Amino acid sequence: MVEQTTPKWLVLDGYEDEPAAFGVPPYVGFHIRYLCGVLEQHNLDYRYMTIDQWREFVRQKGAIGVEKLMESLDGFACIAGAVVPGKYLRGTPISINEMKDIVRNLPSEIPAILGGWAIRGWRQQGWNPLRKNLFLAVQDTDATLNNFLNTGNWKHCRRNAEQWTEWAHYGANSKAVKFHPDLGSEEKPGPLTYEVEVYQGCVRFKRGCKFCIEPKKGVPIWRSPEDIIEEVRIAHELGVKHVRLGGMTDTYTYMADGVKELEYPTPNPEPIAKLLHGLRNDERLEILHTDNGNPSIIAENLEPSEE
Repeated sequence: MVEQTTPKWLVLDGYEDEPAAFGVPPYVGFHIRYLCGVLEQHNLDYRYMTIDQWREFVRQKGAIGVEKLMESLDGFACIAGAVVPGKYLRGTPISINEMKDIVRNLPSEIPAILGGWAIRGWRQQGWNPLRKNLFLAVQDTDATLNNFLNTGNWKHCRRNAEQWTEWAHYGANSKAVKFHPDLGSEEKPGPLTYEVEVYQGCVRFKRGCKFCIEPKKGVPIWRSPEDIIEEVRIAHELGVKHVRLGGMTDTYTYMADGVKELEYPTPNPEPIAKLLHGLRNDERLEILHTDNGNPSIIAENLEPSEE
């Protein structure tokens, strides 16, 4: 692995762990990759670090090392999205106290953006640090950063379909993958699992489940099988061998019929098969992991579900 150079931006992966999105090692989340994808598209140099790598950096370099790194930056970006309680074997998500320490050490003149569902939660709990040039994103962190880089102004933004594809593909070839500690090497592959976003939102957007944040994202917005397959192909070029289909609150409702009208949408087997076969046809793929399925959808639509 090539050592990262002194960066213009520091991208800190505080990890995300949502009901339909994994990002704690050995997983690499898609939102942190989109953020890196924006910087890649803008041809800005940056350094990617996980929060565990940051802790080790602080331990080894101390306050002087942290100050030196911070003073060299042109910008700072972080995703903190762990909202599901859990015990982790390979990493620990960033805490609000760690985030407070990092913000305290950031020079006031450099722009900083923090995003992810944990940031939203901390904000709702009253955390609103008094620091100029710091923006707490509550929409799409990547689109918000992109708008800042284009205009110099902070504004909550949503990505469009074209940007979603662009930043997903740029992110697949970004330092969030190249320099992820779980990627390993060709001689000794690591356990990295690439979390790819298939869709966002939930078919239960009207009622939802009390424990889940996904319905808050609204009506499902799909990515095409071709788009997802191409993203994973790019990731394979960097040595990724394991993939999890994320973002899906229900595998059976990917591109389902009647999502807006029916309580139990009708599964659409064709795009599901196209996606699964398209990914599996790449011999570099070892583990393909899919998750989440509502048994009510199956029970109400037995024939298409069986297909």
